[in-house]
Amino acid sequence: MEVVPIAEESLGVRSMAMFVRTRDLSILLDPGISLSPNRYGLPPHPRELERVRALRSVLEKYAEETNYVFISHYHRDHFTVPYQSIYMGTTNDSYRKVYSGKVVLMKSPDDENWSQRRRYYGLRRAIEGIAKELVFVDGKEFNIGSTRLVISQSLPHGEENARTGRVVAITIIEDDETLTFMPDVEGPVSQSAIDYVMSMKPKTLVVGGPPLYLSRRGFGEEYVSNALRNLTAILRAGFLNRLIIAHHTLRDLDWRNKLRALFEEASRLGVSVMTYAGLLNREDELLEAMRRELYAREPPPRDYLVQFRRVRDEGED
Repeated sequence: MEVVPIAEESLGVRSMAMFVRTRDLSILLDPGISLSPNRYGLPPHPRELERVRALRSVLEKYAEETNYVFISHYHRDHFTVPYQSIYMGTTNDSYRKVYSGKVVLMKSPDDENWSQRRRYYGLRRAIEGIAKELVFVDGKEFNIGSTRLVISQSLPHGEENARTGRVVAITIIEDDETLTFMPDVEGPVSQSAIDYVMSMKPKTLVVGGPPLYLSRRGFGEEYVSNALRNLTAILRAGFLNRLIIAHHTLRDLDWRNKLRALFEEASRLGVSVMTYAGLLNREDELLEAMRRELYAREPPPRDYLVQFRRVRDEGED
């Protein structure tokens, strides 16, 4: 099984985009990329705009090799939108490069909140004439040659009854290799997300970790402690070789220190804890978390901010 990280916070953008190839299929997981429109009261720094465009090109390159696309939910950093956006590095044709001729395995909108349902319907209108097939996958299993795909039931985007909506996770099984891709479960903190991982027993787990950067918006010490307890329980279950911490957690420059106990326990158990950048043998580049520092160190041209007054807010939520 070939696993290629494409875009994520450790690579300088908001995303969990990943490419996986087995003998029988190639699949893009959550093919979206975005930037926060406003962090520390500042729009994206020029280096962030450069990075989102560069990684958009990488995503489109891997889309050429892909016959399946998986969409876990409808926040705009998890799927390619059918319109042009400075924050997502898209042109009016970007979505065609991602979805044309593909089998799109997608979360059902039935139990999503209003904003995610609205985005789903906009995406469906754009791609149902160009995609090979659109398939709702919540709780389903697929055998494609000798590759098995097991999709979770609908999971909360964080805690049970989270206002941010619902997601699905996917497990890809080939021979004795098992990878579980579980975005935006914010830990996990919900029991249903924990139960899914424990049932799949993956060797590699890619998980959206706790949103440390939102500690003053209801994601306090108890929330993070619960997430870390759950991750520790997964480590101790004994099936993991690699734990890839991703996404919300890496919007905090001090995230490694805040997860120090988890790193220590993983080391004791012989489990590698990595980031997308680490999988590519690169150093983490947390450009969003560094935004204030980037503006101080590399001030943009005086008229730089004008461009952001002309575009609507197209952030993650």
